[in-house]
Amino acid sequence: MSRTVAALALLAAFAVPTHAEPLLERAQSRGTLNVCTSDEFPPFKTLDAQGKPAGLIMDLIVDLQQQLSAEVGQPLKLQLVQVNPLNRLLFLDQGRCEVLVTSLLDTPARRREVDFASPGFYSSAATVFAPKSTAVPDWQSLRGKTLCAPATSVWVRPFESRYGVQFASFNGTAEVRKAVADSRCLGAMGDDALYNALARQPEWADYEVKLPGQDPAPWGIALRKGQPALLAAVSGIVEGWHAHGVIIDLEQRYGLTPNAWVAQQHARASHE
Repeated sequence: MSRTVAALALLAAFAVPTHAEPLLERAQSRGTLNVCTSDEFPPFKTLDAQGKPAGLIMDLIVDLQQQLSAEVGQPLKLQLVQVNPLNRLLFLDQGRCEVLVTSLLDTPARRREVDFASPGFYSSAATVFAPKSTAVPDWQSLRGKTLCAPATSVWVRPFESRYGVQFASFNGTAEVRKAVADSRCLGAMGDDALYNALARQPEWADYEVKLPGQDPAPWGIALRKGQPALLAAVSGIVEGWHAHGVIIDLEQRYGLTPNAWVAQQHARASHE
């Protein structure tokens, strides 16, 4: 049985309240799909000319809402729940949203807290973003230097140990960007995909990504544990995005550098 067929079979139970899983049963009852999401670097997530959320991640959220609505046979209005790196997993665990769609890295440690749809939908690796005038020839040159990073970054401890980097921690990426602009650290450590996109923004023209990425990981859609049918359904939707080249098309639409991991997922999914 294919993943999509299996997901649809599981979703058939959603129409019967006595068999529905708690989160999706509640979503159907209120007619709203709550999606936790956060601020991201443009063009992954930004505001359009009307002040509405837009970008690659927002497009995927809307498609996810539409596909889940079609599969359960009921319109589900989209409700965005704003989160930050410090509260996003807490909100998910509390059931404030059915899914969390951000640039959240799918790691073994996080899988002990939440479930991730498989496969992920994008990928990134750790890099350093700093002024063009700042010399960062290699990772070893960062020993004893201070980088800014979100407090929840999975890369802080490994890079402290591996390269002797010191870190100034902040609640989120907006605070990190402000600290870098204020020269409160040599630069930022973060996702190469995000910072490559940020470097193309006019206000960051004097900054650049300094080093090739290390410790790559996929971005996964996260769900509270104990929702196997919803997890199967979301995984099937993400698999379809890769099979049909949806994410590659969005990269082209937003002028992003092609992501090699996404290309690999497309090649695999389109030939299965």
